[in-house]
Amino acid sequence: MSLLGHIQHLAETIGPRGSTTENEAKAADYVAEQLSALGVQPACERFLSRTSTYSPYIVATGGALLGIFLFWQPQPVGAAAAVVIILAVLASLVRELALQDNPLRWIVPTEYSQNVSVTFPGQNPKQPPDPPILVTAHIDTHRTPLFFSSRAWQRLFGLLMPISLACTGVLLVLFVIGIVSDARLWRQIALVPGVLELILFALFLQATRSPFTPGANDNASGVAVALDLAERLHNQPLTQHDVILAFTGCEEVGGYGADAFITTHRDRLQRATHLVIDHVGGHAGQPSGPSVICSERFFQRIASDPGLVRLAKAVIAGHPDLMARTADFDQAFSELSIGAAHGLPVIGLMALMPDGTLPNWHVPSDTTAHIDEATVQHAADFVWHFLLALDADHQRVNADLGAA
Repeated sequence: MSLLGHIQHLAETIGPRGSTTENEAKAADYVAEQLSALGVQPACERFLSRTSTYSPYIVATGGALLGIFLFWQPQPVGAAAAVVIILAVLASLVRELALQDNPLRWIVPTEYSQNVSVTFPGQNPKQPPDPPILVTAHIDTHRTPLFFSSRAWQRLFGLLMPISLACTGVLLVLFVIGIVSDARLWRQIALVPGVLELILFALFLQATRSPFTPGANDNASGVAVALDLAERLHNQPLTQHDVILAFTGCEEVGGYGADAFITTHRDRLQRATHLVIDHVGGHAGQPSGPSVICSERFFQRIASDPGLVRLAKAVIAGHPDLMARTADFDQAFSELSIGAAHGLPVIGLMALMPDGTLPNWHVPSDTTAHIDEATVQHAADFVWHFLLALDADHQRVNADLGAA
């Protein structure tokens, strides 16, 4: 099937594919069927994931509001209880923003999801073999929150996390003061960050009730490119490297699928190169090339591996027809951050707009009609040339990775 055909089937025939939902499972089945049609045997592995991106933040802001309520109760007991709650919220928020396990994740609803993977062995690997190449593309789609509905709202969303942290920090200071001072002034001051916490609570609650996007660009486009890569590897395996394709679930709720896959296969994936394909559909009528992601930032900046970036730049220079470029992604995280957290040399591929934003990101208009077919084809061709270059240049690249 063509690249656009895969995208149409995922985004239109199956439709929105929320994390842990039945449609996400149907999309995983579709991927497995396409791989089986090549004559390879895909593996399906289940894992447990939270069901919403925003549930930990609802708990956190709700905890902050509970702390304010307790702060207005008889002191010092109320203030002491508020301190305990806000300390737990603040510590958990910092870890959540860094995509690390924390108590907020322990108390939110969870369901099962699945990863689908297949391995294409190298034709003539060295002994001992080089580390494999892991390529991930997530299957699931995001909801359509109010704060993704326009560029102005997206900019506000970029401030929500630091605002939430700042409010929580201010409340902690006020609650500590309240243990030793019963002055009404401290309680009144606490209402100011309390209003901001209430606004955040309402926005996160609205987000959990918004519909899922069809996800043509994010990330049926990435899945289509990965399926195209599977066909190419089936017909022409790399020489030195095994390539593992993992079609992951639950990326949109915190990268649970990629984390589960890398954790499960930790021994096999030691020092594996991790290539992430996400949101490579571009914008209809505006042909462009893929953006090689040099770094991404959500709570902290995560850098791609310097040796892989150098290799990608060489591929860009050698194939100007693909219109590829390098860029930094400053709006959120992808599975690049998950691979980096596991210590893998990582690099990502997206199709950013000239201003660095993602087209039709987490909105109802993320449909096949807004995909640029040429852009998707450029991404597929770039991935192939990058893997060929990585395979041909394996000795120098491995030396670079070892020195990094």
